[in-house]
Formats: sequence, C-alpha cells, structure tokens
Amino acid sequence: MSGAGRFPAGSPVLTRYPLTREQEHGDRSAWPWLPATVAQQVGPDEWEIVVEDRRVAVLEDGVTCAPPGTGEDDLCHPVVFRDSSEIRGD
Repeated sequence: MSGAGRFPAGSPVLTRYPLTREQEHGDRSAWPWLPATVAQQVGPDEWEIVVEDRRVAVLEDGVTCAPPGTGEDDLCHPVVFRDSSEIRGD
C-alpha cells in the first residue's frame, strides 16, 4: 500500500478536528490541530485516526460531553479518516 509505514498504527500524531459547532460548519483549514493516535492505514493515502483530545470526548452514549474528571476508561474518543495532508507527526 503506498504510504505504508508513514504513519504506523499506534503512532501519536496531530490531526485537524473542530472543537465547536461553528468550527464544524466553517472552514476546515481553520480547525485546530489536536492530539491523536493512528489506529490503522485503510487505503493508499488514508488512515483511521482516534482523536485523543479530552475536549472532544463524549460518554458511552456518543452524544453527552464528558464532564471534567471523567475517567479515561469512560471516555469515547472520535474516530476519523484522514489523508496525509491532514496528519502531522507528533
């Protein structure tokens, strides 16, 4: 697969992800770079990424924002698909 090894599974990276609804509906290039982890490469230039920033984590229902102090085991982090232009090595 082209790009194989560029971002190996388990690698810490940064990826763009919106923190607010306004950002979500705005210019994607303005989204902040957030800490993430590569889950796996899924295409020649596409990776499955877990966004690890607690500010975007939710509870198990997938909707409720995680309140401060929520244990790491109780957080659900967003999973996104990104190409190499949307990933930076950490």
